[in-house]
Amino acid sequence: MRQRYWLFLFLLLPLLPAEGQQRAQYSQYMLNQFVLNPALSGLEDFVDVKLGYRSQWAGLEGTPKTFYVAGHGALDKTDRTSSLSVRGPYGRPLGRTRTFRGQQPPPAHNGIGGIFLHDETGPSMRSTLMGTFAHHFVLNNRFKVSAGIGAGITQHTLDFDQLHLLNPNDPVVQQGKLSRIVPELSAGVLIYDPDFYLGLSVNQLLFKKLDYGTTGNSGYEWLGTLYNHYFLTAGYRIPITEEWSFLPSVMIKSVRPAPVSYDLNAKFSYLDRFWVGGSYRHRDAIVGLIGVNINYRLNLGYSYDFTLSDIRTVSRGTHEIVLGFMLRNRQRIICPRLF
Repeated sequence: MRQRYWLFLFLLLPLLPAEGQQRAQYSQYMLNQFVLNPALSGLEDFVDVKLGYRSQWAGLEGTPKTFYVAGHGALDKTDRTSSLSVRGPYGRPLGRTRTFRGQQPPPAHNGIGGIFLHDETGPSMRSTLMGTFAHHFVLNNRFKVSAGIGAGITQHTLDFDQLHLLNPNDPVVQQGKLSRIVPELSAGVLIYDPDFYLGLSVNQLLFKKLDYGTTGNSGYEWLGTLYNHYFLTAGYRIPITEEWSFLPSVMIKSVRPAPVSYDLNAKFSYLDRFWVGGSYRHRDAIVGLIGVNINYRLNLGYSYDFTLSDIRTVSRGTHEIVLGFMLRNRQRIICPRLF
């Protein structure tokens, strides 16, 4: 009975990573918001592709690891840029933001995208394949708004061969893997102008119990519950000098039954090419960030999490890297939107 109790806890914990989240956690949310909010589909003039990898709590066995590749682009966009202001050679705003008074505003446009994400924690693995669609239109003489939806499938897997037990022959534990495929749905909205954005999204929208079936000879079925994940993001660009800008941002996360959590971020960018900054994740970590927009095709970001919880005594921190490709970038825009 004691071994069955610990098996249940071991299977439950992988579904409850840091702060109770069932979805992957990101330190560079400001670079990869598309994986959180499908309303970003088609935001850019170019095809925006991101590859990301995150290794959490390095040095420990079975800790969360996440890999994703995501890309999106506009279908019928006719205005020159997603920004409503005139920008210089490094993407910096030149002068005041342009409005639509006295001129015809750009027409609405659509965007599509796709995401593949693989996330694993110990014996628990999750692979998601999703397509996205968003509609962008002018809200007033300054702001645009977009609404998006993402739909696909997620395979949840438990690998019993990765369990380490005092009694390897315990009849509770079966051999091999158990997998279930469930539908995936997300939705979101985004309000933005050249220097500001506000987004709200919900992931894992389909509230569903996950049934892995009967485990071994135990005679019971192991169930997990998939909860909705809500994300509120906001950011603002504050010019300091001709070369320097200050970019504060925030992400608030809500996942029942865990308490609401938040990330506070502050970055400084130079000529919109190089940036450095830091984040504070409530009661979890302090994050250092650095990155570069190499050219109009390529950008790179890296972050390191200094863990604040008790796990810091056995962990070497968390590493995350995001590599971005700007394909079909005919205007040779150096700095992506929402950077």
